[in-house]
Amino acid sequence: MPINYDRAVGFYDATRGYREGVVERYRDALFDYTGADVSARILELGIGSGLIAGAFYPLAPQYVGIDYSLGMMRLISNKLDSGLPPLLAQADARHLPFRAGCFDIVQAVRVFHHLPDWRACIDEARRLLRLRGALVIVENIPPDGAGQPPWAIVQDKWDEILRGLGFEDEGIRHGIWLTDDAMRHYIESTGGRAEPADLLRYREKPVSPRVMVERRAAGMFSSDWRLPEAIHQQASLALRDWLERDCEARDTLVEREMLFRALIARW
Repeated sequence: MPINYDRAVGFYDATRGYREGVVERYRDALFDYTGADVSARILELGIGSGLIAGAFYPLAPQYVGIDYSLGMMRLISNKLDSGLPPLLAQADARHLPFRAGCFDIVQAVRVFHHLPDWRACIDEARRLLRLRGALVIVENIPPDGAGQPPWAIVQDKWDEILRGLGFEDEGIRHGIWLTDDAMRHYIESTGGRAEPADLLRYREKPVSPRVMVERRAAGMFSSDWRLPEAIHQQASLALRDWLERDCEARDTLVEREMLFRALIARW
């Protein structure tokens, strides 16, 4: 079953949002790379609160979004300046309520690393694409050779603490990051071709190790939502203790360079 982000409604934008202008630059880079424009019919898988979609409304009137979380999608209308209602549907990306061949672009930004059944999602996206349409799978990752950022330092310590408590973090463990070959090989096995592309470099909002520790302790990461509450509290206490005793530059804000790294598939 897909993860339901209803519990993240109150903090998602504040913790996952981009600097002003970044998503508009991503939109333009997507159009430049794919050859599409605002007349294209676009489906976004996992539209969430509309962090990406906001750059497309109301310029692209045929932009459609699906998500499993109604709570997240309710945030979208409040962000739109136009009087046009967004085209939204609550749906599972493995079983979409659209006819075959009706979209020019199907895109998913920061979504596929949550999907253990990602092959079924690729198959469904392929079904929906028109001839010469493109599936665009995007993750936000640091450039090659970048130093370890605060979130990664905290994540590593959190993993260590959970292992000591007899638990494994259920985070990014599916082996489907775009640095792997799994998705590309699967797409090619279905008769498609897959092209990696760095669509945009940008700078993320600054963050410190302390901020990331507090987000972890507050349960803001979906990978922790299946943890027993007692284990989460115990791990959070240990993480805060580590922060005060052993973490250097715990309050230093780091503004990291990042990429919109895409795998673009066509059939």
